[in-house]
Amino acid sequence: MLLIYQIKVGLCLIAFYLLWKLLLSRETFHRFNRVALLTAMTLAMVLPWVRLSLDVAAPVAQQMVVLEGLIVTPNGQVTTPQTSLSGTGIATVVYFIGMALVAAWLLHGQWNLRRLMKKGRREALLGGATLHVVPGDMSPFSYFSHIVINEQDYRDNSREILVHEQAHIDLHHSLDVMFWSLVTLFQWWNPAAWLLGRELRQVHEYEADMAVLNQGVDVKQYQLLLIRKSVGDQLFSMANNFNYQSLKKRIRMMTMNKSSQWKTLRALAVVPVIALALLAFANTKSVAAVVTSVQQDNAVQSEVQSPEPAQVEAATQPIEVEAEEQPVEDAPVEPVPESKKVYESVEQMPEFPGGMEEMMKFLQGNIQYPANAAKNKIEGRVVLQFVVEKDGQIGEVKVARPVDPELDAEALRVVKSMPNFIPGRQDGKPVAVWYTIPISFKLQGKPQPQDPK
Repeated sequence: MLLIYQIKVGLCLIAFYLLWKLLLSRETFHRFNRVALLTAMTLAMVLPWVRLSLDVAAPVAQQMVVLEGLIVTPNGQVTTPQTSLSGTGIATVVYFIGMALVAAWLLHGQWNLRRLMKKGRREALLGGATLHVVPGDMSPFSYFSHIVINEQDYRDNSREILVHEQAHIDLHHSLDVMFWSLVTLFQWWNPAAWLLGRELRQVHEYEADMAVLNQGVDVKQYQLLLIRKSVGDQLFSMANNFNYQSLKKRIRMMTMNKSSQWKTLRALAVVPVIALALLAFANTKSVAAVVTSVQQDNAVQSEVQSPEPAQVEAATQPIEVEAEEQPVEDAPVEPVPESKKVYESVEQMPEFPGGMEEMMKFLQGNIQYPANAAKNKIEGRVVLQFVVEKDGQIGEVKVARPVDPELDAEALRVVKSMPNFIPGRQDGKPVAVWYTIPISFKLQGKPQPQDPK
């Protein structure tokens, strides 16, 4: 669930960044651009949570189900594949490691920043800001209501620098940077998150530069000051640095003619992107047919061995089963009352008591290979569909893909004898949900036949 959400957020950020670079990044309405960037990051975090349900009367194919083997030997012992960290598990571990590293980097920057501010003398400025004059050669910067400047800059260029940094404070740029840092913390793997942050901080510098020029400072003198102070690196990740990178863009932006306000309408291009995101993240339901939707975490395969004396080893490779497409008739369908609706897929799928491991144990202790089917060397995979009711009871059970009457009957018997499930939930309420279990009957010494596609 977390990884899926992260991927959705990442796709939104990439789309918004491309729109920004294509339509707005070269325009001079800096306040509008700043709001646009913050809105884009906010929408990217929120859109995946928006629940939009679509009723679609069209052919629907069941989802792919990945199953792991369970082998019951003739003497009743069970061999299962050795579990290992899945691809999803590895990705989750890597994600949290990266998140921890980014958090450590941000905290380290905070610690360095506060340590530096304690070194110099303090002065109170008009407007409530605090000036920290520190020794050494470093670039001026602001952080919330604090301005840090070195001794030489304080003596030589204090007016321009202080106006610039005071603009950062008055415009609350540090809050923007804080918000971007949180987005980057969760989206550290996504280049678009870092690039959007760079664009946001560039817009911050444009705004601060315009504030300086509006105070009557000569443009050319101010540009020369920026060039002199451009040597050095950005030291603190959450501070607004005076000699921020991309100095060429800042100087060019000062000399550009103001963009037409009509160009702000370009931001409307984000509307179809939002609509596409909502459609892509929507829950699609079929109103004409009930089709089983099975999630990987809720799938199980049981391989029942015939009573032959051959030695059998556990299956080690996943087996993929793709359900056949079920056609939908064009005849009109009356709406199903909510109390009788059976969902195909829900936010929280039904779960066997104790989880997948307990389901495996239940199947291993109850499935028997029909003697007559074993004698006639009949094998195959029986796909069963059943409804897990609101109270967790097993409701309607049917054979979705039969193999042999005896094998089908044995599979039906075992499923009908299952204990109550933990019911599925949609919008926090228990609901009836279709569930699928493929049960494979396999003779020893023979490879399992593949299902026809």
